[in-house]
Amino acid sequence: MSSAEGRRYGGADADQRRDRRRAELIVAGLELFGTEGFANVSVKRICDHAGLTQRYFYESFRDRFALLAAVYDDCVAFARDATISAGAEFVAGDRGEGTREAGIAADDAAAVARATLGAFVRTLADNPTRARVMLVEVVGVSPDIERQRLAAIHRWADLILSLALGERSADRSQRLTAIGLVGAVTQLLVDWYTSTAGEFAPGDVTESDLFELDAILDVSVDLFVAAYRNLLG
Repeated sequence: MSSAEGRRYGGADADQRRDRRRAELIVAGLELFGTEGFANVSVKRICDHAGLTQRYFYESFRDRFALLAAVYDDCVAFARDATISAGAEFVAGDRGEGTREAGIAADDAAAVARATLGAFVRTLADNPTRARVMLVEVVGVSPDIERQRLAAIHRWADLILSLALGERSADRSQRLTAIGLVGAVTQLLVDWYTSTAGEFAPGDVTESDLFELDAILDVSVDLFVAAYRNLLG
């Protein structure tokens, strides 16, 4: 590295400045992808929004798809932190991942489901740009991002299993149950988002008033409690 490249500006070295620019591009990507849609946003538009040149974009990302992947990771981490924090109070001997050796107590299943799912749902309801990225913009965009999205689904399933089972190993039925629960809640939230965003055309068989968020939360809690009592407990 040359002396110019390594020089400190405003108290930050080159790596810190690069990290800061990357973070600014992720913020810009979240705002634009979450309002205008990934397909409608160019690299130049992102850079203009972030107040950076395209040179700095390609310093951190090879293309728009790489930025979308980073934005999605940020959204998932944001929602996951809120979800884990909401469930932590129910977990004895919390080790920072919301787990304990035996899992949650049976009497706490409904409360844990409502707290964690409620936190997750509120994260999306209070952050519509994150909701759009997580539920709409990443779906089917590219094979790499689709693999990333499916991996995130399995990590959400792992979180369910860690709460339910603690450090006990899940059998195949339990793992499939957890994956199915994530898929069910995700689909309900996709329908909620698209209905509230006015994306159902007249004549659609899906009624926009069917997908009220409180109703989705109630049904999701019931699904999780039933699964816990029958398969995960």
